[in-house]
Amino acid sequence: MNPKKYSKTEQFAIVSILILIMEADGVIDPNEEEFLNRILSTFKITEPELEIISSYSFSQCREILSGMGADELLDVKSIFTEMAKCDGYTDPRELEIINRIV
Repeated sequence: MNPKKYSKTEQFAIVSILILIMEADGVIDPNEEEFLNRILSTFKITEPELEIISSYSFSQCREILSGMGADELLDVKSIFTEMAKCDGYTDPRELEIINRIV
């Protein structure tokens, strides 16, 4: 994944949705935490930026991501799907979030 492909606002929206996916089934698996930490590192997101990200609403994220090109959206869907699979089980609630975005 090339982080330069996404604006900071898009990166924040991606991370916000990843967190929603991670929390969707009520269980945060260590593999999900590890995946999220890799994305945070790739995007070079700091603790203060996580505070900003936590204020993003689902509809705000959807609006931000809807402005992306088709190729970028496919990449983002792949990132979201990878998060959903991290714990070895793709919960229907995780898929619902992904399907509402892309």
